[in-house]
Amino acid sequence: MIKNVATIFMSIFFESLPFLLLGSFISAIIETFVSNETIAKLIPKNKFLGSIVGVFLGFFLPACDCAVIPVSKRLLKKKVPINVAISFMLASPIINPVVMLSTYYAFYKTDPKIFWFRLLFGIVVALVIGTIMGIIFGKEDVTTNNSDKECACEHCDHDHDHHHENKFASIFKHTALDLFDVVKYLMLGALITSLIQVFIPRSVITTFNNSNVLSIIVLMLFAYLISLCSTSDSFVGKSLLTSFTESSIVAYLLLGPMIDIKNTMVLLGNYKKKFVVTLISLIFIVIFIISVLVVNIL
Repeated sequence: MIKNVATIFMSIFFESLPFLLLGSFISAIIETFVSNETIAKLIPKNKFLGSIVGVFLGFFLPACDCAVIPVSKRLLKKKVPINVAISFMLASPIINPVVMLSTYYAFYKTDPKIFWFRLLFGIVVALVIGTIMGIIFGKEDVTTNNSDKECACEHCDHDHDHHHENKFASIFKHTALDLFDVVKYLMLGALITSLIQVFIPRSVITTFNNSNVLSIIVLMLFAYLISLCSTSDSFVGKSLLTSFTESSIVAYLLLGPMIDIKNTMVLLGNYKKKFVVTLISLIFIVIFIISVLVVNIL
């Protein structure tokens, strides 16, 4: 069992680490080259329109579910509205080109509707939750100050630093700070996930697949606990089609990229607890409603 836990832990960690590094790198580029004024000009003042911009950012700044958290935090530090950052964070792992391609490849022969359900409802969920979070938290500072404390004394004057420091060196410095700030939470989340995969048998999950509502709940919990990358969960979802309903597969494919155990740990290391609890609750509620009502109707 220890060997199995170690194997799963290493696979989750090393599968996620490149995407986490990518997210930290994109975050550092935003910090170095994009001014607060530039971002402010691009974001509409209307909360719903701002959330739409956030979704499109998720397409043009493609990142896996492990990579979007440091990017979203950096956007908030750049004074981007909460609704925009959250819409980006939730949409990017679903609508980025790599994930769209893997989802299409997994389902285009067996059930192509699922590809469109994941894409369209992923956008809807991101817009709805982004808008609600923007209303609830407004302009409140919801981030923690872990990495910012470390660099406050040497980065307090952004423009001054850039006159005296090579911009490429600045990118690597910010990348390292963001990565080391987040990676410890990724390790903890990967460890919890590996323990769950080893000690909870698959048969416990499949016993609930006779009820549509229960199967949705079970696969949502499964997506949260199993902690797969959004580029690979499509193929797991495809393998579950013979045992679970179409709407529960859609719920699984929507929830997994938006929140899981390892992402919860990373969120708790970067955002305040009240914010994280509210966000996770909304993700579960909105996806459950969409899966039960809209998917079944369609």
